[in-house]
Amino acid sequence: MKTLKRISFGCLIIMLIVLAAATVIEKTNGTPTARAWFYDNIAFIVLWAAIAVSGLCYLLLRKMWKRPSVMLLHLSLLVILAGAGITWFTALHGKMHAVTGQALNVFKTTDGQQHTLPFTVTLKSFDIQTYPGTPAPMDFVSMIEVDDGKGVPVSGTVSMNKVFSHRGYRFYQSGYDAEGRGAIFTVAHDPWGIGVTYAGYGLLLVGMIAVLLDRRAGFRNLLRHPALKRGTAALLLLVCSTAAMNAQPQTLPRDVAASMGDLYILYNNRICPFQTFARQFTAKLYGKPSYKGLTAEQVASGWVFFYDDWKNEPMIKVKNGNVRHLLNIEGKYASLEDFYRTVSSGAMQQAIDSLQAIDDQATIRALGEADERYQIANMVANGTMLKLFPLNHGGHLEWYSHGSLDIPHDIDDGKWLFMRSGMDYLYEMIARQDWNGAHQFIAKLKKYQAKECGAMLPSDTAFRAEKLYNSMEWDRPLSMALATLGIVLFIITCRCVAQSRQLPRWARSGAIAVLALSLAYLTMALTLRWIISGHVPMSNGFETMQFMAWATVAITLLTARKSMLVLPFGILTAGLSLMVASFGESNPQITQLMPVLVSPLLSIHVAVIMIAYALLAFLMLGGVMALTLRNNKEVVERLHVVGQVILYPAVFLLTIGVFIGAIWANVSWGSYWSWDPKEVWALITLIIYALPLHGQSLPMFRKPMFFHGYCIIAFLSVLITYFGVNFILGGMHSYA
Repeated sequence: MKTLKRISFGCLIIMLIVLAAATVIEKTNGTPTARAWFYDNIAFIVLWAAIAVSGLCYLLLRKMWKRPSVMLLHLSLLVILAGAGITWFTALHGKMHAVTGQALNVFKTTDGQQHTLPFTVTLKSFDIQTYPGTPAPMDFVSMIEVDDGKGVPVSGTVSMNKVFSHRGYRFYQSGYDAEGRGAIFTVAHDPWGIGVTYAGYGLLLVGMIAVLLDRRAGFRNLLRHPALKRGTAALLLLVCSTAAMNAQPQTLPRDVAASMGDLYILYNNRICPFQTFARQFTAKLYGKPSYKGLTAEQVASGWVFFYDDWKNEPMIKVKNGNVRHLLNIEGKYASLEDFYRTVSSGAMQQAIDSLQAIDDQATIRALGEADERYQIANMVANGTMLKLFPLNHGGHLEWYSHGSLDIPHDIDDGKWLFMRSGMDYLYEMIARQDWNGAHQFIAKLKKYQAKECGAMLPSDTAFRAEKLYNSMEWDRPLSMALATLGIVLFIITCRCVAQSRQLPRWARSGAIAVLALSLAYLTMALTLRWIISGHVPMSNGFETMQFMAWATVAITLLTARKSMLVLPFGILTAGLSLMVASFGESNPQITQLMPVLVSPLLSIHVAVIMIAYALLAFLMLGGVMALTLRNNKEVVERLHVVGQVILYPAVFLLTIGVFIGAIWANVSWGSYWSWDPKEVWALITLIIYALPLHGQSLPMFRKPMFFHGYCIIAFLSVLITYFGVNFILGGMHSYA
């Protein structure tokens, strides 16, 4: 039995190494190489088969059928592997380019072969649906007709996250041609693999619930452990919880600039307040949403109306020292005039050439960032970025900047003159300091915007919500406060535990008050982002980390009153999560969702995984506390038991999140597993954290200090899964 155990777990460890290596090879050598060497290689399939067979034999030798819940859990994994094997050997995946009116009965598979369909497919129409009043695509919709020669043709619709199926073939909308005349479909034929795999998912869910409820299984035994009766039982709720002013450049008075902020603008393919654009423009250039005590609206409007002042203002941040040296810029901030000088003198091109010669990619990227800020400042100064004038022309809404040369000439003369010359009139009033006239013109412009856009404008509720959200600038201070409080409370708690004392009442009450205020703030922030964007705010890195902070604060408040161990863990985890969300110079832009992300499975997938990550962070911090108090065997043992209890819901939630993601991928792309780096590292993380659940087979995990050290190191896999993939490895999930 020992030999079989070594083979089973040994193969699993080898698989972890292979999967990690595959993601690195994919980054350095490309996806085709990674697929040829690993994912599509027969040796890779054999290794999975060895894990399945040796694991099954080991279960049988240990007579695990006497523990039905555990047996069902492991058998479900074998069913999932069997479904994946059936898909690998029998499924077909490919692409079909359908042009309107053309009948097709073939598609090209991923290996370049032609496959004939048992029916013909005709694209009747194709439409790109956009978000109201913007060019941002909301959905791609194809109307198709299928004729198998056996009767009346069947009509159907294919769109993002809406699949059309016929005789075992599934059609997914994946794109369109450059002319917009035809659609590109992903075609999948997997009549057996998907059914088996989904059955495995169902059995897995039942198995996990059974393990949590089974009185003879490890989880229920841990609940009865004496260590949990000494002040830490409340943790089990985790299972079911989820300076002096410098001289200022000339600008508009604050009230006039604020009225500018009330205008609508088409920015980032979204109709939003001018205030939003102004804040993101200021933060992009300067690194902060205000400058020398001036509001963002004053800064943005200053660049528009007082260009001669602002072009000499050193507010364009150049972070990289090498770039500042190459461009002959003193200090961390450059003016637009500095960039003009470096471009006209040829210093910019010389810098690019010298960096390319030595292949200094880091400095090249930093130079690109500086150049991007320069280009944005230039575009705002000349007005080309300010799309303030909507035009409803023939039922189609377009937005134009001041003085655009492409404004249609076949519109009302008064409207054409207003769009071309209106801003000139505003310039004149500002030059005369006629602030009342400026207010009146801005109000007139907003009425014009409302008239042209009609129902395509954001609702008044969404508009007010966005302005309120823009005024909330507390993410970074709150993250610093929580992280600092967490560290201080961690030190105080360690001392109290070592001396067998309770946490002082003032410390507990103060921490809970801070958590309550943090929860209120984060709830408001998430709610406002939801109202503004129209979708659950979990579509990018900032939003998911903000949600993780919210979930951690909520969990901590639910469990903190009966256990002093929870407070430092929860506060520190929430602070670090919010700090990561605030790492950028400004909050990520609130954008329209990509069509593929418009699915209810997105929010479920992200929420479940982020709660699992929060619990795994608790495990890591518990390990740190155990190492800090390693001479106190009673506390170390108690933390060991608590850690094992937390591990069950953490692993099970991570598992549920991964497989919800697989179902979403199958609905969106026609394949429930694509070996994308994020998927691979999620699987690696799942396996790494599943190993400590096998304490009876792997006795080292029954040793408290080994368990705690392992949980600290294992958290690196979470960091790689979330941050390493996003910023280094790339892939389809890079947006997350």
